[in-house]
Amino acid sequence: MRTRIHGLFQVDTVIPSILVITAVVMSLDPTVFGVAVSERQIVLGFFGFLGVDALLERLGRLHRIEARLDEFAQQVAGAVPAGRLLRSRSSFERMDVLVGRASRSVLIIGINLEGAVAALGELTELARSGGTVRLLAMDPDGDALAPAARTAGVDPQIRRQKIIQNLGLLREHFETRLTEEQRRRVSVHVADNVLHTGVVGLDTAHRSGILVVQHYLTGTPAERSPLLELHADRDQPWYDRYLTQCETCLKEARAW
Repeated sequence: MRTRIHGLFQVDTVIPSILVITAVVMSLDPTVFGVAVSERQIVLGFFGFLGVDALLERLGRLHRIEARLDEFAQQVAGAVPAGRLLRSRSSFERMDVLVGRASRSVLIIGINLEGAVAALGELTELARSGGTVRLLAMDPDGDALAPAARTAGVDPQIRRQKIIQNLGLLREHFETRLTEEQRRRVSVHVADNVLHTGVVGLDTAHRSGILVVQHYLTGTPAERSPLLELHADRDQPWYDRYLTQCETCLKEARAW
């Protein structure tokens, strides 16, 4: 309420109010100190008021723009708070909605590909429409599984069973719902590596490409791990560095 009252007395509010009041008074054919005011003087006076009003409004707008630019300059020059770059899992769209934004390709790298299972419908539609789908999980029979599971505080056998279960669901779904030609655009691989990041990549080979990168931290649940959203057209060189890591993991993988 106090802010609204203060706004009523700003210059860019007072000047138009004076113009309205003056117009009403002048319509009554007044005399100023006994001197009659002609229509010509009234018109010129109004033009003068309008000029002053436009000038004050322009100066006020320029002042606000300058203040905003100073604020941006301080943000760029100073340290950027981590909260503006790192996000939590809950701040992103559901996996099916996120994957549905892709028009050409989807890349998902995850320990057990839980995200791919959640977006099976969207992945299938993408393959049917001519897009490519690449999926990579940890090798359930590899040497890296046990130490990685212990680092995350998860029983290795439980993790192994979960990976095998999700890989089976994915393979069965694609085999029963896609033609042979469509299945050629879908690859499911496993890698005997400790995956330090999980990645969802949308249209990664194009300027509109996006990478959502989740860092796996020791003893930290997935929903509390930090995520980055990187765009191919504005987040270089980091976009290419993370994408190179993804491609390297895929080169070392084997088909499931």
